[in-house]
Amino acid sequence: MFSLFFLFFIVASVQAGEECKIGTKTIMYYFDSSRMECFPIETVGCPHDRYSTLRDCQATIPTDFNMCAANSPVVKRPNGKTHCYHEGRPEYEANKCPTGSICKMGFAVGMCCDKKIEDEYNEEKKARCPQGKKVIQTTDAYHREPFFGKECSHNFCPSNTVCQEGKYMAWCCK
Repeated sequence: MFSLFFLFFIVASVQAGEECKIGTKTIMYYFDSSRMECFPIETVGCPHDRYSTLRDCQATIPTDFNMCAANSPVVKRPNGKTHCYHEGRPEYEANKCPTGSICKMGFAVGMCCDKKIEDEYNEEKKARCPQGKKVIQTTDAYHREPFFGKECSHNFCPSNTVCQEGKYMAWCCK
């Protein structure tokens, strides 16, 4: 019984991908392991390790995965530990993050992250365009947010828009 389940699991998890046309430019999503995020990129041909939607790409990331903004390094306390807890928990005082860092909570436990990087990243997520232009939003049916990419050189913005690049990400303006 176990071997049958195991065989079914292996077969069920293999995806052949989609048929594509060589030379056709299209926007697909890829998982960037240095940032632990999914980003759009213009592709030509039959790309491997690419996803047709942001949601498909994000489905490959563990749901309980927690990280500091832009996958920046965690901040260590003098004892070398990096975990932290919600204020009010008994463990809070003994596991406070050092000055200049904040506790970024995961499912049950958090990690100490550089406050300056977190603030910069969160400010950039607001995606502002030059005066008179508007930020292009995702067309994802599940949520609306600016259409973020990793960098403008990935040509992910629609042709009638301008790419704005920040320190941590890029977005499209029209």
